Amino acid sequence: MTLPEGVEKTIVRKTNGKVYTYYYWNPGRGTTREGERIKLPSADTQPDAFWREVKRRRDAMPAELPPGSVGALISRYRDSDEFKRLADGTRDNYDVHMRRFESVETWGLVAVPELVPLVVQTARDAMKDTPVMANQMLSVGRTIWDWAIPLALAEVNPFDKVRDFDIPDRGHVPWPAFAIAHVQAHAPPDLVRMLRLGIMTCQRGSDMIRMGPEHRERNGIWCRPKKTRKRRRAFHIPLATTDALELDRWAETPVRFSNPRWLKPIDRFRADLYLYSPKGVQYTGDGLRARWNRWLEDTEHGRALCKRWKQWVAGQVKKYEWDIDPEDADHPTIHGLRGTGILARAEAGYDVDQIANDIGMSRQNVQHYMRFRDQMKVGADGQQRLRVISSE
Repeated sequence: MTLPEGVEKTIVRKTNGKVYTYYYWNPGRGTTREGERIKLPSADTQPDAFWREVKRRRDAMPAELPPGSVGALISRYRDSDEFKRLADGTRDNYDVHMRRFESVETWGLVAVPELVPLVVQTARDAMKDTPVMANQMLSVGRTIWDWAIPLALAEVNPFDKVRDFDIPDRGHVPWPAFAIAHVQAHAPPDLVRMLRLGIMTCQRGSDMIRMGPEHRERNGIWCRPKKTRKRRRAFHIPLATTDALELDRWAETPVRFSNPRWLKPIDRFRADLYLYSPKGVQYTGDGLRARWNRWLEDTEHGRALCKRWKQWVAGQVKKYEWDIDPEDADHPTIHGLRGTGILARAEAGYDVDQIANDIGMSRQNVQHYMRFRDQMKVGADGQQRLRVISSE
């Protein structure tokens, strides 16, 4: 059977030998306009229902979004240099909301002047169960309409008049000394490097995976964050002498990986990177998180760390009434290393402004992590533990 345009067919073969076929409505597949797949009745077992649903959805699609509509505005923004200059991850996040804006089932056919604050507020309220996404939707809308106004594509910004939802002050939990010591003692060497690099630089995983000897200079390392590179230049992160020497050692020392399936350990070396996989391949942000999560879930030492972490976090939440991200209640996160490094610098005597300047973070974000300072002596203990182990 020849499938109609806009229909996607997926065949899934299970390990038990069974084969399942699924049909989806996905007219923008493979393009920048691809949205969420919508499951259709089976064309094999429910042909009448399948064709009725396909016809209904095709009839609902306009041949072309009219000029002056929200859908046409979003299409133009998607083709703009303003959008294309954003980081890949940022574009992906924007696309989630842009697809909602341009859908004919929401605002796609609505004239831009008719999108008033009340309409936006109604959309926000419909997302009250996911307040973070609702606030992100408002932020994306503000950005797009601010871009459109100077181009005479819109006259006012309806998103400006709608307030964000109040969200608890959640943040990724910094690592206590026991977590640092456990990873240092039991994790694979690339994850130990990740730990060290995260604490010494206070940067995101997406930036750590790009760091290498070419970025080292004087007593520190240069970084231009991927997430904010559109508006930020590279800045120099000063490092402790022991940390700087450790990076110089990495630049000359192979990483020895081991695996029960291998006959013997394998040495890997990349002259251009500090972090790389057991195959000697540069990590992606998702790849590094997957590597970390696999170690936590699939190894005895990883599971032991998660068990102790859950007990510790439960005690901290009960004692200090922490309001934390659900993910942080389960295991230490890579992003939590940023807070660990910030607290380490604070314990070393640096004030908020100096830390913010050194690591390229806003004063507000530094203070966001500093709220843990009086409740856990993580920084100094963790840094001291690292220095002792690195000198052995």
